[in-house]
Amino acid sequence: MGRKIMIVGASFADKGAQARLFTVIDELRKRYADAEIYFAHNDEQFDGGLYRFGKISLTPKAQSQLLKANPLSGLTKMFRKKDDSPVNDNDITELVSQMNLMIDVSEHVLTDQTPMPEIEYYLNNIKIAKKYKIPMIIMPQSFGPFDFSMADMHILGDMKDILFYPKAIYAREQYGYDELMGYFGLDNLRRAWDILMRDSDFELTNVCSRFYRPDVPEIPEGNNVAIIPNVLCFDKKYYDNSIDLYKMIFETLKSAGRTAYIICQNSSDMEICKELDSYFGRFERINLINRELDSVEFDIFLSNFEFVISSRYSACAQAYRKYIPVLALGPGAKYPELLELFGQEEFYFDITSEECNNYDVIDALKKYLKEPDIAKTRLQTRMLNIETDSCFAIFDELKW
Repeated sequence: MGRKIMIVGASFADKGAQARLFTVIDELRKRYADAEIYFAHNDEQFDGGLYRFGKISLTPKAQSQLLKANPLSGLTKMFRKKDDSPVNDNDITELVSQMNLMIDVSEHVLTDQTPMPEIEYYLNNIKIAKKYKIPMIIMPQSFGPFDFSMADMHILGDMKDILFYPKAIYAREQYGYDELMGYFGLDNLRRAWDILMRDSDFELTNVCSRFYRPDVPEIPEGNNVAIIPNVLCFDKKYYDNSIDLYKMIFETLKSAGRTAYIICQNSSDMEICKELDSYFGRFERINLINRELDSVEFDIFLSNFEFVISSRYSACAQAYRKYIPVLALGPGAKYPELLELFGQEEFYFDITSEECNNYDVIDALKKYLKEPDIAKTRLQTRMLNIETDSCFAIFDELKW
């Protein structure tokens, strides 16, 4: 019987998070072919028959039960949908207590910008691992800032008490590493770049069943540009400026003879994608992909584009892995560090900042339009010197 591994922190609504889940499962199967892998989700709905991993409904209510239960009792029958566990009629306490490893693939939860229930959910997974003596690895993700309000300051105490437990915590930015080290002085803290940048010969059969068939949109070949917005950049206080910027972007692309495709990478972004299409779809060469692609479809589809304009970090990382230049328009320390890694600092703008000038964004866009091959060559050169698989070496330290 193979080792049992539970992966937390992913979401099928966020295709970047789904891609991280799939990448980790692929790496695990290449090392441990007989492993039993489970995706512990917060009550998500998806067709489990399409994938080669089990499902565990790990809701906050289930977490609470696990933290209250006696790990040795196996008496509590729990809150689980019929298709969530492929093993007989075991309750969740018994199932979780059998795990040999827990892996967290979150993107950016431990920050003062995250709602407190989501932070507590994240920390409870570590508490569960500790209670049931399950080794845990936190894969590369962003951390901080931790400028919590007085009402939420208590969470720093919870973090200090539990973050020492994982075997390794990988920070993908130096900023996040420094925040965690400065607040908590962790000796399990390491640095590693985002796992989505790794060109690892992903094997679809390690993740998906024979029933899965990617449905990738077909578009004409040519000078195509992907537009990947983030609804957070269209908050009420940013809305007018962001709409004005995208109008300028679409006009610039049209004048340059490029065809733009508006793509949703996170379910929460679909409405703003449709809104942009309703405003600017009348322009020639602007198209909306009017359905959500899963992470496999998105990754395949991304290869059609000359460059990407994205406010989603995961799309930036996936594009760089394919040597596709990026105009990044998102907030947070994670973007400038990523672009600096590839010598692309001049193509990053925080469009939620008052210091951002829309005309500077358009000037950067015009540089790509004028010399697209130069940026691509620079990416290929930089990628040769970037170690993107260091976090997976942790599996060898398990000595299974």
